[in-house]
Order: sequence, then C-alpha cells, then structure tokens
Amino acid sequence: MNHIGIYLTNLSNKDLIIEQIMGNTFLQNHIDVSELKPALYSQITINQLIDNELRHDAFIIKTNENYGLVTMSNGQQKRALLTYIITQKPNFIILDDIYSNIDKETQISITETLQKLSEKTLLIQLLYRKKDLLTNIKTVLIVDENNSIIKVEASNDFLKQNSALSNNSLGFSLPKLFTERTSSQNPLIQFNSVHSSYGEKVVLKDINWTINSGEFWHLVGPNGSGKSTLLSLITGDNPRAYGENLVLFGKKKGTGETLFQIKKKIGYFTPTMIFQFNHDDTVENMIISGFVDSVGLYTVPSGVHKVVANEWLAILGDSFRHKTFRSLSMGQQRIVLIVRAMVKFPQLLILDEPTVGLDDYNCQLFISLINTIATEKEIAILYVSHRDEEGLKPDSVFELIPSSQGSTGIIR
Repeated sequence: MNHIGIYLTNLSNKDLIIEQIMGNTFLQNHIDVSELKPALYSQITINQLIDNELRHDAFIIKTNENYGLVTMSNGQQKRALLTYIITQKPNFIILDDIYSNIDKETQISITETLQKLSEKTLLIQLLYRKKDLLTNIKTVLIVDENNSIIKVEASNDFLKQNSALSNNSLGFSLPKLFTERTSSQNPLIQFNSVHSSYGEKVVLKDINWTINSGEFWHLVGPNGSGKSTLLSLITGDNPRAYGENLVLFGKKKGTGETLFQIKKKIGYFTPTMIFQFNHDDTVENMIISGFVDSVGLYTVPSGVHKVVANEWLAILGDSFRHKTFRSLSMGQQRIVLIVRAMVKFPQLLILDEPTVGLDDYNCQLFISLINTIATEKEIAILYVSHRDEEGLKPDSVFELIPSSQGSTGIIR
C-alpha cells in the first residue's frame, strides 16, 4: 500500500489541504480516494468532539467512568481518538501532526498501532518535522507556502537532505541595554518537600528542587504527571502554594509578595498565547507590551521602552521590521512572543512546549534564539517539552515520576 507523507511549512494552509484531500482534489495525481471512507486523526477532530460534548452533553468518546475527552490529558485524548477511528473502519486516515503534546510512551504506543493499521488502511501523514515521518511511508510530497506540491521524493532521499539552518548559526545577540542589569538573588525558586492536591487526588508529592540564576532546565514527565501544576506554583497562579515551603525569588510563598511582583520577574511563553492577540498590532508594539504584560499596547510607551524594542527589531532583521504581528509566519510569531517575554529582562524564562507545530526551519530559528539567551548567565530558563530538540542543550533535567500517591521528582 502506497502510504503518503505530506511535508508542510508553517506558511502552508493545512486546514485547506485537509479539506482538499477529503474532496479528492489535492492528491488526484497520486492516488484516487474518491470511493474511500476517510477519517481525520487530528487535534481538529478532538476540538470538534469536545465542543460537541460541551454544547450537547453527549460523549461520542468517553472514559470508563463516563467522562468525555474534555477530562483527559493530551495523550489520553489522542489514544482515545485513534481507538475510536479504528472502530469506524475507514479506508484511509489523514494523520495530522501526530506527536504534538504527547509523552514518549504514548508516542511509541501510537506508532505501534499505526504500523499495524497500515497493513490494511491507507495512511496520509501531514508533518512539519522530518523526524516525525512514519517508517512505513515511502513517498513524500513537499508542499510550499502556496500549498503547491513542489517535489515528490522517496522517503529515504527526503530524510537524507539537511534543512537550511542545520548549522544553527543565525547570529542572534542580545541588546546592549538588555545586558546592563544587576544580578539576581539566588536561589530564584526553591521547592522544599512541596505537595499539591486537588481534593483527595495528590498531584505532586515531596518535590525538592532549586533553580538558580543562569541555569537551563528541562522539565519532563508523562502526560498527567503534574507539569502544569508545578508551573502554576512557580508563576503564583496556584493558591495551593500557600502553606507550602516554597521560595519564589527570595521570598517564602505567603509572606507578603504580590502576584504582580512574582510575574514581573518571569517571562512566560506557550504556543496558545498566540490566540490571545486578536488585534493586529505592529511587531514593535507587541514587543513593548511585554514590559507591562498586557495583551496589546494601551499606554504611550516610554523612550527607553522604544529604544529596547528597536534594538530587538534590529536583531530580528528586516523580515520583522514594519510588519504586523498577524502577517508573520507561525514561527516568526513565536519568536516575537519570546522576545516580548524577554524585554523586561526576567529572572526566569519559562518555555512551555514552545516547538509544538513548528516546521524544521522555524524550530531551528527558535533554538538559535534560546541558545543565545542561555549564554546570558543572569537568566534561568525552564524548558518544558516532551521533545529533545537537537541543538538545544539544557544543563539539567527535572523529571516528574507519577504514582498513585502523587508525582515525585528526580534530577538527572
């Protein structure tokens, strides 16, 4: 069976491609699917099913406890969707970015299921990253920003080619004003046998962890292990931190610090932030808004703010200057939001699944920027991801190990 891979860029219109595959117009020169029953394995499908649950209180896919997708972790959702699709017995399945937001164990499980499924069912895989290509796919269609198929390659030839930024040298540097700041007080963050529970469910148990200035940490753990809970304790958003032996930027939690004081010292980025920015602000205004952590710029910026923003724009180059945020590619938007998180020179930069949905080019763009920031020894970086990105080299790993009594943490 001739399974097909479709290699996209972040400028490709993926939704339109899926629609055209379903309508037998995108692949008509390669395979005829007009008489075949389709299925879409995608976050798009999961979101549609969750919307149906919330609107109609009807669970098409549910757990043994009669709870729907909305209660599941990302990994549980994707496994449940694949199980459901198999019961529908489609003739072909469109696989959309199958490894995003799922832990390594789930990735292995899904890969094994798809390998067995491929013996009888046609698979059409949409991917942004070369290393995500399934081994049973032998033909790859390379698509440009106009949704045009510009090349057809055997998978072996496709995987041999290096991407344009393989040397990962983009010449990023930090603004002069940015580097003229005083040192931070250590430890920045300190967990001392910290617990966190939701009702009777213990999420975190006896967490001991210290983060100092200049350290680059990778936080890992399977879906549902408590990574989001741990982050919410650090950012001050979790009220369960009160009463715990938790030190945030030199002050024990609950000794008079304000949420504003905590957040002022943290730069935070997660891909879902992009959807908060509905107004088409200029890139300059987007960067300046990071000084006050606002969604949009509603005050007149100071001279210093404009100088720092323009220093960053000079570093980013002409492809960002005089542009609006929404006119940029997905990868460029993420770079802008990371710069936005950095303009106030935070003591801690948190990057939560930052490479999800990025193509190979834009992922290397991201890695180059983060590696440059990591050379600034007054900034700690906390990188949260299921992926081990080539070229990104954290100093240490903090791993959450789940159990029925709550997740514990180990340093490796």
